[in-house]
Amino acid sequence: MSIAPLNIASAADSGTAYALPKTAAQPDPVVSTVAPVAAPDARRATDGEVNDAVSKLNNFAASNAAALNFSKDEDTGKTIVKVMDTATDTVIRQIPSEEAIAIAKSIDKMQGLLINHKA
Repeated sequence: MSIAPLNIASAADSGTAYALPKTAAQPDPVVSTVAPVAAPDARRATDGEVNDAVSKLNNFAASNAAALNFSKDEDTGKTIVKVMDTATDTVIRQIPSEEAIAIAKSIDKMQGLLINHKA
């Protein structure tokens, strides 16, 4: 059995390239919504700077939106935002949730166990 090559010219395509009509440049919605990549020379904030920013956010929230509370989880280093009921001083909503923080802590613990076991 032999396989003959396709004759592209007979299919009404001479193989020559042609320019596509130009369309108006539209921003790519996926690319425009993605956060920019940090520059290689970008530095991370120190704990003191993060704690200072958290206290400033708490002061701002106290003066403008008394039901917001910003904090930092010491174990994971994640920023926590709590929406509080000021009348009863109870948490209405927490971002990330307690469950998500517990999952992050257990993942960190499992990674530590895997690294220690491997070495």
